Amino acid sequence: MIKYARYVLVVVALLVFQASVIPFISLVGVTPDLLLIYVVVLSLREGQIPGTVGGFLIGLASDFVTGDFLGLGALTKTIAGFVAGFFFNETSPLQPLSTYTFLVVVGVAAIAHNMIHFGFLLQGMPVGVSEIVFKFIIGTTVYTVVVALIPYFLFSARSKSIHT
Repeated sequence: MIKYARYVLVVVALLVFQASVIPFISLVGVTPDLLLIYVVVLSLREGQIPGTVGGFLIGLASDFVTGDFLGLGALTKTIAGFVAGFFFNETSPLQPLSTYTFLVVVGVAAIAHNMIHFGFLLQGMPVGVSEIVFKFIIGTTVYTVVVALIPYFLFSARSKSIHT
């Protein structure tokens, strides 16, 4: 029960941070997705089903906070949690978080997430396909993976201190 309360508190903090601070570090209109990184962490720690359900709940909360297309965040974060859950290691769930696998999983989940998210969100907008692909899908994925270096280094340092 306490574990889930901690997850909820982290999600609320990330929602506030994503909505208030992250827009100030946008590069050419591209921002990292902290909630997506957390969905990946949740999937790698708890497994595919908890990651998928968590992705849905986190995405739905994000939809309500941001006022975006209601349900789109829930759909895309659900898919990201499902994809990231394929990399869950039942015998040592913290191990992928402290290896490069974490960054690869964030990248793969971000590509799946961003293709669907921006495919729906920008439909009918006067935006070219190349801009959607390079700026929004690839740009957001790369920026999210770069920001994912922060939890990667934190998990790596924690893993090294536990093993020594």
